[in-house]
Amino acid sequence: MSAMPIKERETVSVGTEGSSYSCGVCGAEVKIVRKPVQDPKCPTLLCCGKPMTLTRPLTIEAIDEVVAGRYGSFAASGGFREECCGGRTDDSGYAVDLGLYGEADLGLVPELALDLSRGCGNPTSFAELQPGETVVDFGCGGGVDVILAAHKVGTEGRVIGLDFAPEMIERAGQSIAKAGLQDHQIDLAVANLTSTGLPDASVDVVISNCVMNLCPDKEAVYQEAFRILRAGGRLAISDIIFTESIEPDLQARFQANWTGCMAGAMPEHEYLELVHHTGFTVPDVVACHLLSPEALDAMASCPGPQFTEVPAVADMAAIADKLASVKFTANK
Repeated sequence: MSAMPIKERETVSVGTEGSSYSCGVCGAEVKIVRKPVQDPKCPTLLCCGKPMTLTRPLTIEAIDEVVAGRYGSFAASGGFREECCGGRTDDSGYAVDLGLYGEADLGLVPELALDLSRGCGNPTSFAELQPGETVVDFGCGGGVDVILAAHKVGTEGRVIGLDFAPEMIERAGQSIAKAGLQDHQIDLAVANLTSTGLPDASVDVVISNCVMNLCPDKEAVYQEAFRILRAGGRLAISDIIFTESIEPDLQARFQANWTGCMAGAMPEHEYLELVHHTGFTVPDVVACHLLSPEALDAMASCPGPQFTEVPAVADMAAIADKLASVKFTANK
């Protein structure tokens, strides 16, 4: 596709709405004003035979649209897990296949929820959930952690699953029904995690599994978690972080189309400082480990290469020993 050397184009069928691109050869500039179709992928804009460069960061609204589109399309597909030789493989890179959920946990969760799971940890394993507590899952996906939390808090407790993709909420409802949890107090809702609509000081625990990295305004998300937690309430978070700062140009390339789980990842010390800054106690890191090559590949194109573009080989090599999964708790 050849771009016209103009400042704005009324309709462009590729790229991401709200972003601007320029050509380093001829100087052409294109602004994506309106996308005519809903496309969770963001094909590369070409000019003079070369990809155009993002010149203006995506807006928060555009990032939210991209993320919801990708994970919504993934949920609508029914999800998938890798299979080999008639059985499941542990090479998917995701927590459900890496032994982070015990066999007892996996036995409680329907196949649909497991197929949709894209977590990097198991927050219910270190959240110390108690019978009767109210738990909110920020970015509940297909419902794995909602189901496990419901078993831990019992019929006297309550679990609320929130997700930005309506299709995920629909799938989570199907998984909960298949799990036979009709007698438990479980609520599901489509919500922006910066504004959940839940009452102040109304929950005991906020959990999340590899979702905060997808949020462009993490401070607002953690402020919202702080607001809805009761005094003494706690966080139990699994997420993706960088072990050190990365080159600005590399980060810009990841953020150009909000690639996988890296675009919104932050250096660990900055991330934990942000959590503390919103009012929580200093986070207590339960575990932190570098991603395996399989996990790195999975997180780079999460929820799958069919739904988000795969980064360049050189860019992947640059972060091979810098991307990690962190699990932490913090109290209000």
